Amino acid sequence: MFKLKAELKPQNNKLTSFFPINTKDRKGIFDWDIVLGHFVKYAYRKSVASNQFEQFKLKCKENFESKLDEAQFWQHLESMYFTGDELYKISPELLLFKAQDVKGGSANKRLGDLFLNLLQDHHLQKSPSLSLNFLEKELVDTFNSFTVSGSRAGTVSKAPTEAPYLPFLRELFIEDLDFIASKPKYFIENITDFLKLYAFLYTAQITLNLSEWRAGVPTAKPCYFILDTEKASDERSYVKSYGYRQLAKNFDKVFPYLAMNESLQDSAAVKQPLWSITSLEDTQGALDALNAYAVDFKEERQLGTDIKEASSVAGAVDNLLTLFYAQFGRSETRHEVNVHFCKAIESELCGHFVQSRGRAGRVLVFNQDYILLLTNIVIGKRERLRLHELLMEFQARGISFDKQTQKVLVEFYERIGNVERMSDSGDAVYVRKTV
Repeated sequence: MFKLKAELKPQNNKLTSFFPINTKDRKGIFDWDIVLGHFVKYAYRKSVASNQFEQFKLKCKENFESKLDEAQFWQHLESMYFTGDELYKISPELLLFKAQDVKGGSANKRLGDLFLNLLQDHHLQKSPSLSLNFLEKELVDTFNSFTVSGSRAGTVSKAPTEAPYLPFLRELFIEDLDFIASKPKYFIENITDFLKLYAFLYTAQITLNLSEWRAGVPTAKPCYFILDTEKASDERSYVKSYGYRQLAKNFDKVFPYLAMNESLQDSAAVKQPLWSITSLEDTQGALDALNAYAVDFKEERQLGTDIKEASSVAGAVDNLLTLFYAQFGRSETRHEVNVHFCKAIESELCGHFVQSRGRAGRVLVFNQDYILLLTNIVIGKRERLRLHELLMEFQARGISFDKQTQKVLVEFYERIGNVERMSDSGDAVYVRKTV
């Protein structure tokens, strides 16, 4: 339930909820290994005390030297597992060491919190059971002696700080995560790409749903992609109008709209999404508070934007959104702040899925690795899906392909051998997962 804070007054723009970018972020702000460490902590409800890595390494040395005849063998083990990243390939939980406090860690923590708030009260019940050799089992057993586990959110890591902004995407995230976690080797090999995919899907869907807050609970909005092996043409209307372009023209609403939403709520409260303000009782007290806030904000920011006193809570919210957006207009001193924010959205959260294609401009693109990952997770526990059903599953996640890309997609599936045609005419096309 949305609840207005007791005192509404203009303050510095602040965004700590529903989005992992802030106004100071620039290119290269996220370290995905560290982000993955935060995610593992939240997903498995496990944590490791700060600065324990050297103690863990020393304990491993003691254990191995007590069990192996040759003392110098530890040097080989140290070289194998502790000089590169091989240690973290044994089990994803070992990435907890990468989530320790490090310089620049706040951005990684913010992105980790995005996944915490997608998880909500869900967590992975058991660790992936990989086929480990004797040495690796010893390392994992030693690691487990350094961990603290909890059965519910907030026990060993903090509890979610916000209600889901995109409930439909949260449900699919949980479904897809549970499937990929049931395939341990596949999980370790693909979990980072899985998180990058969902960070992008979240970014795209919140961007497209922000302006439709009056409609209530968000729904999946179509984003049209092509495959990276395709040529992009300026004549492909869906790709042109409902691909990158529709995202880019809405990026500049993300910071002002979400900052406005946050400004209405108490800092200690679990943040509610903007669309849930429709549940706010349309009382005279709420209306008066919002109207007064709009007048004060316009005056404090010295904005020339024309607004009229609202006669409903929804109208008052519209006025505030207009003012929060207007403060970043081209003629305003804050304009560059939002420009940099939009650039960070594209480079840090969308960069893996955007390409420049000559006259066609910038387009949304999936490479073959992401298409395979996406195909496997949407088929999930089933063995196969009809092509039409597969495309419907993509659309449920906000991913659409025009007829031309659908044809290229089938050709790709045929090349890797995971297509079945169940009739001579080829009408019944089934796609199998590859994991």
